[in-house]
Amino acid sequence: MSEANKQLVRCFVSEWLNGHDEEAFRRMCTDDYEAHWGIFGTGRGCDEVARMEQYVLDAFPDLHAEAEWMIAEDDLVVQRTRMTATHQGTWFGVEPTGRTVEWTAIEVYRIRGDRIAAQTLSEDWTYVLRQIGGLPAP
Repeated sequence: MSEANKQLVRCFVSEWLNGHDEEAFRRMCTDDYEAHWGIFGTGRGCDEVARMEQYVLDAFPDLHAEAEWMIAEDDLVVQRTRMTATHQGTWFGVEPTGRTVEWTAIEVYRIRGDRIAAQTLSEDWTYVLRQIGGLPAP
């Protein structure tokens, strides 16, 4: 089960996060999917979560996620992800800079059956804002 859950998350990252394939997202997630995305709050259901993701893609349309490591136990998969993107749209009030940015995320996925039921995400948006000039360096 753990290997199947890991493979599901790999497909989710490849097809949804990197491929921006909304059909794949809907196929891999439960109808009551919940996304707990820190600063963005909680999204419930595929439509709401797709809108949340679009906000990110409006600012970073070439978003790319790459797993650094992944562990799975029972119905949970935890992954550390390195994200890269180019700042091409307004992000928290910062106009597009064209700068390439990178950051890390810790993602926890809860699997129900053969679909993703929830994702809890912790990303370092402070670091991203520093890279695009939205916050001063320490």
